[in-house]
Amino acid sequence: MAIKARTFYTASCDVCGSDDTDDVIPLFDTPNAAADDARTCRWLITADHQAICPTQDDQHRAALDDLLPPEPDIEIGGQLRLDLDTRD
Repeated sequence: MAIKARTFYTASCDVCGSDDTDDVIPLFDTPNAAADDARTCRWLITADHQAICPTQDDQHRAALDDLLPPEPDIEIGGQLRLDLDTRD
């Protein structure tokens, strides 16, 4: 019996550390193959190689919110801000 060392890649969530996709841990020969498979299981792989699994909880929502650009601060002359209470 031959015993050989193998190197493989799998996607791991940067938020929770999970590495399963649909209750299995797939193994791949390349990082790109692991990322491609994770995408087919609804994972988000960002441009800077963050992996976020599709778990719906506060931690994952916060991680996704952090990826969004800041909301613009728009003021139009003569318009009241929504956070001002104008009632007497």
